[in-house]
Amino acid sequence: MASARPKRARAPPRKLDIEADDTDIRRAIALSLKHQKRTEASIPEAPVYYPTAEEFQDPLGYISKITPEAEQYGICKIVPPEGSKPRTSYPKESGLAFPTKRQKVQNLQEGKPFGTGKKYTLQEYQDYAEAFRTSYLREHRLEREEGCSEQEHHRRLEKEFWKIVETGCRDVTVDYANDLNSSKFGSGFDHDPECKWNMNTLHQKPQSLLKEIQCEIQGVTKPWVYLGSLFTSFCWHTEDHYLYSLNYMHKGHGKTWYGVPSSNKEKFDLAMKSFMPKRFRKNPELLYQLITLLNPFYCQDEGVRVYHTVQKAGEFVVTFPNAYHGGFSHGLNCAEAVNFALPEWLPWGAKAMQDYHEKMTRKGGKRPDVFAHDQLLYHLGAMLSKIVLRNRDKIASKQRDPKLLNSCIKEVVCDELPFDPKAFVPRLLQDFSKSAKHELHYRKWLEGVKMTSNEGMSYSNAKPPQCWVCKNMPYFSHVQCKNHPERMTCPQHAFAQCDCGVDCKGLAVVVSKYGIQSMQNLIQSITKTL
Repeated sequence: MASARPKRARAPPRKLDIEADDTDIRRAIALSLKHQKRTEASIPEAPVYYPTAEEFQDPLGYISKITPEAEQYGICKIVPPEGSKPRTSYPKESGLAFPTKRQKVQNLQEGKPFGTGKKYTLQEYQDYAEAFRTSYLREHRLEREEGCSEQEHHRRLEKEFWKIVETGCRDVTVDYANDLNSSKFGSGFDHDPECKWNMNTLHQKPQSLLKEIQCEIQGVTKPWVYLGSLFTSFCWHTEDHYLYSLNYMHKGHGKTWYGVPSSNKEKFDLAMKSFMPKRFRKNPELLYQLITLLNPFYCQDEGVRVYHTVQKAGEFVVTFPNAYHGGFSHGLNCAEAVNFALPEWLPWGAKAMQDYHEKMTRKGGKRPDVFAHDQLLYHLGAMLSKIVLRNRDKIASKQRDPKLLNSCIKEVVCDELPFDPKAFVPRLLQDFSKSAKHELHYRKWLEGVKMTSNEGMSYSNAKPPQCWVCKNMPYFSHVQCKNHPERMTCPQHAFAQCDCGVDCKGLAVVVSKYGIQSMQNLIQSITKTL
């Protein structure tokens, strides 16, 4: 006789909590109604500019011209004149596999890190993105119907995107190929080297301040490439060092951009922190990590000025200093982006350094420098010095008459500087003097510590090392301890790099060859002539 089959143990049924279930249902309904109300509202359009063929020949000059108006919106769109779009047949299949980030659309406003997506060749990514878009739009009846305008179709996609983000009504996962190295994967502008808007040479334009950095920085002086699919997103952020950015879409479906002008940055920060206070307490660097995309309609409800535009193939989008921006793609597309700095950026660069320092002081998270701000200031001063040296014979002939001398210096600087020196040079003096004062203060503080001169510490072809503590890039001097040779700090954090304390005998201040006081005097003398 067969033995009796043992009974399978079962977990006791969950006690029905009608009150809790009702609460969840009420919360879901409230969230859905709030989402519906928000998406029925509208976000104002960012300005769109149509340069003439002549204006289009000078990209930085044109952007400088529209900046006073356009920066009030945080972003703007530039449509090239007929026949002036860059001649690119990009992207081209190279067979190289590139990495992607895996984004869960329903988690975008929760500040969760992205996962690692698949690696794709270009053809594989195109096949994936097109198949996903076709399938998704068909399944959810979002295909563009006959009689539906392009603008209305974009609006329907926008509603669907934020419905997923806000309510979590669908589980949508997409792979996004962002920040691809154009040196490795190629740049669309390689095919049109004469293009005035070529992102590989934008930093070398006469009005560009970044030409004085003198080293290649991927994403800053060298463009990054982006491949997106339906609902891939770029989360809210400001550019490193509060730089401008220029984005060009080579081909593909549209991309919705949102922008918050710098005048509303503090309001935006407060809106983000009030929406997810626990996340920010746990991770103060959340907004630096590009993993959070809060609904712009919510920001608008909180009193933040938000603007939007839809970028299509063949169009440029400019983001302005200290302006938050983010958005999402409508389908497969390919874009390229790079940073730049006009002379008007100088105050923003100084503000970025101040903000970075304050966040470090408050232990609220520190955004790493991508270049040494002091290095840029010094080289901008050196640019003025070269103008004076090139005209030294002309200037020397006026030495006996101070008025004629000042007039001569002013004349040569105004003639050779590719932008108006009247605002630029005094601002450069102000920022350089502040950096010099900071540097000399900490050198005095380190009196008694061994000081060595490093003639080779020029960093002409490479970025300066990064402070182990604050992530700044000290340019005029740095501190090392023989007990921790792998570490380096700025003078301010000299005693924080090791356990030796203030009596450490292994510390050495390595001073660069650059003369701080002589450069400050030069800039000051030029300022007096203007």
